Amino acid sequence: MRIILLFVAIMLFSTAQINAADMTAGQIVAKSWELYRQVSDEKEIFEIEVTQSNGRREEKTFTRWTKYDAGKSEDKITVKFSKPAMDEGLGLLTWRHPDRSDDQWLKLPSLDRVRRISVSDQDKYFAGTDLTYEDTRQLVGERLKDFDYRLLKKEGEQWIIEALPKAGTETGYSKRIFRIDGRFAFIKIEYYAKDGKHLKTQTNSQLVYEKNGLWRTGLILLNNHLLNRKTSIKTVDRKLNNGFSSDYFSQKFLESRQK
Repeated sequence: MRIILLFVAIMLFSTAQINAADMTAGQIVAKSWELYRQVSDEKEIFEIEVTQSNGRREEKTFTRWTKYDAGKSEDKITVKFSKPAMDEGLGLLTWRHPDRSDDQWLKLPSLDRVRRISVSDQDKYFAGTDLTYEDTRQLVGERLKDFDYRLLKKEGEQWIIEALPKAGTETGYSKRIFRIDGRFAFIKIEYYAKDGKHLKTQTNSQLVYEKNGLWRTGLILLNNHLLNRKTSIKTVDRKLNNGFSSDYFSQKFLESRQK
């Protein structure tokens, strides 16, 4: 009986390996986000450290609420800063859409009302970090139909994949290069500017893998090669499947002092 069970386990493992080997670049990226998005919502608290080119360091703290829409991909994301004191009240609300431009609203500490972020501002940096407004959307998934994916090579159990925007796609990058591990987690992303220059590199570490394949990053490091600046984003708390109502993803909540 033990021999039979062992044989079945080996066959299942071998089948999984074969299936993974036969996947296209697009299927690999889709699988990665499918595994990542196996929750209804989550609340995360992050500590950020920005190191400027002169060595000066800035520390920030923000909370992110995310509500995933598995059906229409109409995710909603709210970000609120609590530290430093000058950033308290700074926030960003994102409504994602599958077939049109995403909506984003910014709340500045000095203003009582929010303002809409235009498409032309998507490549601008957010809150003095190396994350652009576009990046804040892409960290929880991307519209796969907007990009062409090409497998550049395979190194051991890792895939190196190039993502090129299709004509008409709103993005600040000419291309991105992903490194995805054998468990379908993104471990590295290279970003290239519209002029082709290597703009920045994102490295994901302290990865957590669940039994169902869900993965999360504990530490994100962004190295901005053009500005000679670095941003580290450390997860200090994460809670999944909280049952958040739509109130958390409204302009009213963004304007409020609720945390």
